[in-house]
Amino acid sequence: MRTGKLTLAILMILGLAVAANAMDKDEALHGPTGYVPESTSPLLITGADCTDPIVISSLPANLTGQTNCGMGNTYAATCLGNYDGGEDVMYRLDLAAETTIDILMSTTATWTGMLLDDSCPPDPTTCIAINTGSAGNRAINDKTLAAGSYYIMIDTWPTPNCVPTFDLTITEDVPPPPPPANDVCAGAIDLQSFETNVFTVDLCAGYTNNYDAGGSAGCTGYASAANDATYKVYLAEGENITASMTGAHDSAIWLVTDCAAAAATCVAGADETVANGVETISYSAAAAGWYYLIIDGYGAGACSLTTVTIDAPVANEYQQWGGVKAMFK
Repeated sequence: MRTGKLTLAILMILGLAVAANAMDKDEALHGPTGYVPESTSPLLITGADCTDPIVISSLPANLTGQTNCGMGNTYAATCLGNYDGGEDVMYRLDLAAETTIDILMSTTATWTGMLLDDSCPPDPTTCIAINTGSAGNRAINDKTLAAGSYYIMIDTWPTPNCVPTFDLTITEDVPPPPPPANDVCAGAIDLQSFETNVFTVDLCAGYTNNYDAGGSAGCTGYASAANDATYKVYLAEGENITASMTGAHDSAIWLVTDCAAAAATCVAGADETVANGVETISYSAAAAGWYYLIIDGYGAGACSLTTVTIDAPVANEYQQWGGVKAMFK
């Protein structure tokens, strides 16, 4: 029986050790929590509480030299946990329309916390977003908010009891514009629409990677994970097309009959050189139909301002590409 009690005691001690080891890493690093008395009456300072927050009514907002020192510990039961024990400052953000925002609090202070909520005082268990940490800046990014008023609170886990100085920046997170229509084959540009057989395309201007040439078994001999642009041309049976491209990235060019199965329907492809090299394909149409020219590259995300040349018999130096294309028919 005595052995059983000893075993139980050992297990209890081990359990306490495990619980201690399971303590939040921040708690172990922070050490004892300081105490800042909660405010019992309004301080009549703008930003000290929800009745008179610092109002932000337009974006972008760049508030420099901010502090919560002297604001009092008004709210100590929020979703920030340990990080709401210091003095706090309240901001109200008014949005007239749905907006995606980024919030950045820049400071050299330690043990800071920031919350975003649609209620004030902030909800004690749930907030829209929080960010806490022992050092460095606090950020809340990519939050899409409906029109209305929202509250931002800056606080600390004492000690320190407050943040002597910080900058607060709030910007609208504007999504990038959609890629060009010919990023995919559904919007492929007809080569006959060009007035010249030489044109440029900036593959860095919003284009993405949609088509892969199929690796070592594909028609270029390599994967093509770079940004790609698409063009199309109608060829009668037996008509020829020669196309080349050159750019500052490791380029690749290929011709397919079905973009939904691009690698499987590739009829010509080239990836023989590296950056600034010239890639060239030539093809004689096995059947009449639309063919899709994919201006591409090897590396993931690779892109550059690329020059594309479509070669065909030209009657004289004044012949326009429209006339050249007519010679295909």
